[in-house]
Amino acid sequence: MRTVRHLPMFAKKTFLHVPSIRLSCTTCEAGFGWSYEFVGPKQRYSWHFRSHTVEQALGSTAAHSARMQQLPASSEQRIHNEAVPMECERIEKQVWTEAKEMSNLILGVDDFAIRKGHTYTTGIHNLKGETMLDLPSGRKLNDLRAYANTHPEFLQLNPKAVIMVLAQVYDTWISECFPHAIRIADRFYVHGYVINSVQEVRKTIQHTLSPRAGLT
Repeated sequence: MRTVRHLPMFAKKTFLHVPSIRLSCTTCEAGFGWSYEFVGPKQRYSWHFRSHTVEQALGSTAAHSARMQQLPASSEQRIHNEAVPMECERIEKQVWTEAKEMSNLILGVDDFAIRKGHTYTTGIHNLKGETMLDLPSGRKLNDLRAYANTHPEFLQLNPKAVIMVLAQVYDTWISECFPHAIRIADRFYVHGYVINSVQEVRKTIQHTLSPRAGLT
């Protein structure tokens, strides 16, 4: 008999006891095991239990979810790690579908590095939907063009505007991909240029004013 952990009932642990059946083909004499739809082969937890456990872990930590489900932390972590690729694929399809169907789509394009001076990555965001679409590696024009050529779903987007960093590379790339989109400079960089300009003016005229002018 196989013992399979299932969803709790009345706040109690629930286990299903199902027979492990071995079968054989009378023609080729090949042996195989009977498969159940609610649990995978050689698995001790049903699909519903695993799905419920993953949903809890995504909103907290693996350790907290393990205590809630009364599971060993190692088992909870393993279930979570196995589900992450499928969950990422589901979320990726969802956010791209939303971006394609969204009217007045506003994209955000920015570059960043996990550690300063290391390899940079470009982030593509749906700003109205508050979702991240993709993280192409690199920030050079050749890297960005290669990404667009290998990801046709990106060129299928129809953004009304693209907010991006003040770099000629991104301006060229976006103008090639979305020639009808409005290109907007990220306010963070505009603000920085304004502050630097004001400081230059201050340094230029400060020596001509009295000490009481209070320019700092």
